[in-house]
Amino acid sequence: MLDSILEYIYLPLYGIVLLLSLWRYPRYYDTPLRFLPVLLMYTFLTEILGQFIRENDEISLIFKEIYYNNNWLIFNIYNIVFFLYFYFVYYSYVSNKNHRKLIKAGAVVFLVISIVNLFFQSFATKPQLASYIAGALILISCIFFYRRHLKKHFGVSFLKRDLLSWLSLGILIFYVGYLPIKISRNYPELYEFGTWLREAHLILIVAMNVCFAYGFINMRRRKLLTK
Repeated sequence: MLDSILEYIYLPLYGIVLLLSLWRYPRYYDTPLRFLPVLLMYTFLTEILGQFIRENDEISLIFKEIYYNNNWLIFNIYNIVFFLYFYFVYYSYVSNKNHRKLIKAGAVVFLVISIVNLFFQSFATKPQLASYIAGALILISCIFFYRRHLKKHFGVSFLKRDLLSWLSLGILIFYVGYLPIKISRNYPELYEFGTWLREAHLILIVAMNVCFAYGFINMRRRKLLTK
């Protein structure tokens, strides 16, 4: 029952968040988040295409029968874009010079690991596990740098009317919860938990998008502090 509900609602949630981002665009059009609707549209289309490929045997990005239903190529590309975009966002918002240097160094490390990962796993047909783990951990670090930034300037590490605070919460919930799932999927002995892992994955997607939606609905315009 739960898995059916989750499968039914997770894709529409991406669409709802995209519409909310366009509705609130006048409140952040001149900030580092101005490209967010583009990323959300890309996310929505990637999820739709990924599901379409997964559920249709005759559709494949790789012209070999063994790789039918394989959608890793579009998600591997998407992950690189997603991580790099949010590194840029947090670099733009964080004021601490050391933290900014660490974010920049983290982005370089992520790109290097992504390149090295190509020699161990096919980019077109396999999940890029090492680069994904590195990207997620660096992104989580960026979130904590931003929380330190808020604490310094506002006295609290989370602002209820701040869009990036809600985006950060959603991203943090997703990646802290999904990293163990991502790693476990590379171990065949855990395949018997496949249904449970899928449900957990979808719950994390829903939780992330609920945070995003709430952030857009309740956000207010805020000046960028970089000093």
